[in-house]
Amino acid sequence: MADNEERTPITLELVKTEAAVPAPDSLAAAPNGITYAEPIKIEAEGEFKRGTVFMRTSDGTNFIAATAAGLATAKEIVILCDDITIGENEYAECVAYFKGDFNANRVILPYESESDSHEELIEAIKPLLRPHGIYLRSENN
Repeated sequence: MADNEERTPITLELVKTEAAVPAPDSLAAAPNGITYAEPIKIEAEGEFKRGTVFMRTSDGTNFIAATAAGLATAKEIVILCDDITIGENEYAECVAYFKGDFNANRVILPYESESDSHEELIEAIKPLLRPHGIYLRSENN
C-alpha cells in the first residue's frame, strides 16, 4: 500500500454472520452450530469467558451478565464469543452469539456457584433460551 492511499478501518460490523461458525472449543453443537452473531455493548465489570450468558438491560441499550431471575423476562439473550475483561465503570464492545445450537457443558451461567448443579441449572434455563433461538444440547439430545 502506498503512503498516500487511505486505509479503511476494520470495524466490528465485519464479524456479523448468518452462517454456522466452527468453534475450536466445542461451544457450538450439532445439528446447526452457531447461526447468528453480531457486536454488542457490555455493561459489566469483571472477567467473562467465552460461552458466558448475557441479557439485554431493561432500557434496551446494553447487555449485562445474566441472572436467574432476569432470564425469565429478558427481551434478548446472547452467548459471549470470546473471553473479555472489563474494568470498573467501563463498557466493552465485543461479539456475541444470538442464535444457534450450543454444547450445554460449555455454556457459563454467571450466577452459578460451586454448590450448584450445572446440569440442573441448564435444564431449568433451556425453555427460557429456546424462544431466543438458543438451543442447549447435551450428549442425550
